Amino acid sequence: MISTQANLVYLKAAWAAHASISAENCKQSYEEAGISFERINHSWIVRKNETQVSTMPLRYTRQELRMGFLGRIEMEARKAAAEIEAVLLRDLDVPEGHTLIVELEDSMRHLRRNGNRVLAIYVLPTAEASERIGVEIQAFLDAPRACLYAHQISAEGYAGADLLDGCAKRERHPRAATYTELAQCMAQTLNSALEKAFTPSAHVQ
Repeated sequence: MISTQANLVYLKAAWAAHASISAENCKQSYEEAGISFERINHSWIVRKNETQVSTMPLRYTRQELRMGFLGRIEMEARKAAAEIEAVLLRDLDVPEGHTLIVELEDSMRHLRRNGNRVLAIYVLPTAEASERIGVEIQAFLDAPRACLYAHQISAEGYAGADLLDGCAKRERHPRAATYTELAQCMAQTLNSALEKAFTPSAHVQ
């Protein structure tokens, strides 16, 4: 059965493989990058250290190898995003007059184009909201970690009071063993902050 959870060992190795032959490392040899190849019939099995990170045809370019890494990474990144979204939809108390937005396709497009590692998630007000807040979550797709931001929004649309003021660094920048656990931590931190910003009657039941 295909796992619905992101393969964290693979993600760590694949991101490392991509970085080892990209940007300032673009001229580094495969040996120096810790990338090895094993021929199996008409394909190459590609490994970063001991972890398989891709499969390539016998003829390929360095750019095709980088894109191959990102293509496989995207498959696991989508699983990570699904884990996070499922927990937030279940556990996050989105205030009345606000909506949860997971920028999945935009984030995946940036991943494919330039190796972007961030899944952008927002809680934003709708037109009818009387009290307004803005939440931004940057969930990283190389390991279960994130950055949280939450502010009140003024009538003019500017960021006001920091709703996470007083939170510990580990709450603003959580890390976890899995993406499900990460999302649970994020929901707990944000629920606590939003409870202080809204009266109980303003919460979605």
